[in-house]
Parts: sequence; C-alpha cells; structure tokens
Amino acid sequence: MYIEGWISRSGLPALGSVECSAIEGKYRALNEVPYPPGRLPVLGDVLSINPRKPVQSMAKLSEKVGSVYELRFGPMRMVIVNSADLVDVVQSESLWEKEFGPPIRRLRKVVRTGLIVASTEDPQWGAAHRVLMPGFTREAMRVYHPVMVQVVGELIRKWEQSSDPVDVAGEMNSMALEVIARAGFGHSFTKLDRPRAEKSLPVVKLMLDVLRYASRPVSIKLLDATIGRFAQRRHQRNVAELQRIADGMIDNCRPAAAEAPNLLQRMMETPDPNTGHPLSRTVVRDQVLTFLIAGHETSAGTLAFALHALGDRPDIVERVRQEIDTIAGGDPTTLTYEQVAKLQYLRRVVDETLRLWPVAGGYFRRPKQDTHLGAYNIGRGEWVYVNLLAAQRDKRAWGPDADRFDPDRFAPDTTPRRTAGAYKPFGIGLRSCIGRQFAIHEIVLILAHVLYAFDLESDSKYQLEVDELVTLKPIGLRMRLRSRNESAAR
Repeated sequence: MYIEGWISRSGLPALGSVECSAIEGKYRALNEVPYPPGRLPVLGDVLSINPRKPVQSMAKLSEKVGSVYELRFGPMRMVIVNSADLVDVVQSESLWEKEFGPPIRRLRKVVRTGLIVASTEDPQWGAAHRVLMPGFTREAMRVYHPVMVQVVGELIRKWEQSSDPVDVAGEMNSMALEVIARAGFGHSFTKLDRPRAEKSLPVVKLMLDVLRYASRPVSIKLLDATIGRFAQRRHQRNVAELQRIADGMIDNCRPAAAEAPNLLQRMMETPDPNTGHPLSRTVVRDQVLTFLIAGHETSAGTLAFALHALGDRPDIVERVRQEIDTIAGGDPTTLTYEQVAKLQYLRRVVDETLRLWPVAGGYFRRPKQDTHLGAYNIGRGEWVYVNLLAAQRDKRAWGPDADRFDPDRFAPDTTPRRTAGAYKPFGIGLRSCIGRQFAIHEIVLILAHVLYAFDLESDSKYQLEVDELVTLKPIGLRMRLRSRNESAAR
C-alpha cells in the first residue's frame, strides 16, 4: 500500500516490461539500468525517495545515479529522465507522444473534456482547442491587459493599507484567480482592496482541495469503505460547488462586443470551425473549471517563487526598476500591452524563475514505436517520466552554477548554446500550455507593478520548502513589503 500510494501521489505510473541500456554494443534488461544504492528485496527503492517530495528527491538522486535511471517499487518499475539532451529526444512528436499520470487521470473525473486532461484523440478536446486558440492571440491579449492592470492595482492598494507580513503564495493565488475570472469569464470573486478582504478566497481553497485529492494515495477498497469515504464525500462536495460556480458564470454570460469577446463568450458563441457545431454546455463548463483550477496556478506559483528569489537580490530589483523607468517613464501603471513585451530583463527574471521552479515538476512521454533513449532501448508504449526539475538544472546545459538564480542566463548571446530540451516549463508540441502567452504577460506585468511599488524584505529565518501537489509552490513563505512611496516621504 505504501509503495502504490507513493507512485499514485507522485503521479508516476508503473512501467511494464521494458528493455533498456546498451553496453559494449548489446542491450541489457531494464533491471541492469543504473539504480539507487540501498535497494531492498521486494520493496525496491522506497528508501531512496521522499514520498512527500518525489520530484525533488528524484532530481537529487540524479546527481548520484545519473541522467537516466530505474526506480523499482515492488513489481513496479519506471525510467526517469533528468538531462536536457534526453529531453530533446523525447520531445520528438514523430517518435514520442504524451502520456497522463494518475493525478491528471483523476482530474479527468472532474473536468472530463478539459484541455489538460482529455486525450488528443477526443473530438471534444479538438473542438474546444480550436475554439479557444484565437482567445490567446495578440488582439485578444490587448483586451485582457487593462483587466490585469486593474487587478494588480487593487492588490497594491491592499498591501499599502497594511504593514503585516504577506502570505505570498496565498495572495498570489487570490490575485491570479481574480485575473483569469475577470479577463476570461467576465466574473469577479472579490475586489482585492475592499475592507477586510480575505487573505485567500474560499474558492482557492476549494480548488487546492481538489488538487490535493487528485494527488492522494492509490485507492484501496478497504480504506475507501471506511475512513476514505469521508475524503471522497468531501471531494464530491467540492467538485459540486466548483461546478455550481462555473454554471453560474455560464448562466450570467452576456453577448460579446464584436471586437472583444472573452474566453467564455468565445465558447458560448463560436462554433467549431471544423464541424460548424457549437460546444456543449458540459464542454464549456469543463474548460471554465480547467482554467480556474490550472490556469491560475501557473501564474500564482511563478510569482511566489520569483518574489522569494528577489527578496535578497536588491541588485536585480534595481535593474528591473531602471528598465521600467526607461520603458514607462517611471510609472508602471502607464505600461501598454506592447510595452510589457519590451521589459526584456524582467522577462529574463521570469524565465529564470520558471527554469529553477517549473510549475509542474515534470511530465510523461511514451514512444510510439520501439526506440532508443540515449544508450537505452525503450519499447513501444512504455512510460518515461521527464523530471524538469533536474533537466532544467542540468549543469551540462547551464554551467556549474546551474542552481543559482541568474536572469542573465537568458540574455540573447547565451541562448544559442542551449539545447531545446534545457527549458520546457510549458510542455511541448500540440499539448503545450495553450495559455502560456497569457501567463507570461500577466507575470511580467504583475512583477513590474509590485517591484516598482515595494521594497521586499525577506524573513532571514525562512528556508524555502516546496510543496508537491499537481504543481509546485513554496510553503509558508511570508514577506514584508515596504511601500516605496512611504520610504520616499520619510
């Protein structure tokens, strides 16, 4: 139960019979692929992995075992990829394809046709993807920009009214949720600067509970029939409440202005260009929930990690402010949509944050046919887990200081030296994140406003601890934000 529970919680599937590893020109069986020391009879490598932080411990393990290694848990086994060059191999769309881990499969029960959980072959996924793609063009992004400015303005006013330390992850979740709700669906959960505004919106807790349930240990019939039934009932209530919220947004959807439909209006009013058929209400609701649950997590997690990284780097913050002075004349509230893209150094800050802490710690691939992975032979349909946390810190790609935060790694003159697999925070191919441009624009804009308005004060006693659910996010991160206007007045 412990072994199966860890695999389910981490999102790592069991692999079937795989043949791997070439040495002296001959391929060896999978059990000859490098594996961690201390393997136990029957139980396998349970002592090598922290079940609460599997992705982080797998990345650490790669430093000792190698860029490709095997993990065994009882009869179950898997191949882990930790290097940038091998990520290049598995991103080939002609030879490899996407696979879904257990947490995503569980989320499929919540949002069956959602863009992140439905199979590529599902016609409803294809229809929703085609309808939504125009919602992330440059023209559409111009419409979302003032909404983002409005929300971050409320957040800054809220922080200016209090000297209390900020719960960074919680506040970023509430802010990012409000952005996607207003910009994408014409809905507002709250005004962030209203008196006694919640530090964390109740709907955020609902979504985090759903994500936590999706990452729970594997279902055991005896436990499900006893203590597990309480968690199941709570999950069902959470899902029902989220569906009620999404249904309310759909019911309240108003016809779009011809030049500026939001994401919900597009789904309600635009037929699939391939079939001419409209999206069903169920498909629309699934996409609304997908964007609410997953869409805000990308921005919120990245913003929290970025503020943590910048808390003791006033030199980087000052460079950001100088760039804002140059582009916006010292007033980030005047930044236009086009000007945000000119904040090139700030964009490097965001890229470096996503390199060190990708929102999702990794993803699954499987070969369409028997193929090779470096020195190893991988059979058709076998599951391989790409550990982005390790691959994006690969010292062969990023240098001996790969664990250090340095935005200049993304300066134009350094980029050609990297392989494509060295940086894949939004996935690859057709199944890469559809809203990545929305997220990047939002993150850069929010950071521009926050870093220009406040001096960051980190807690010197805080040591970064990262929670692993379906996403990665810092635990217990609190910071003081001192208004620069107040400092100037003194």
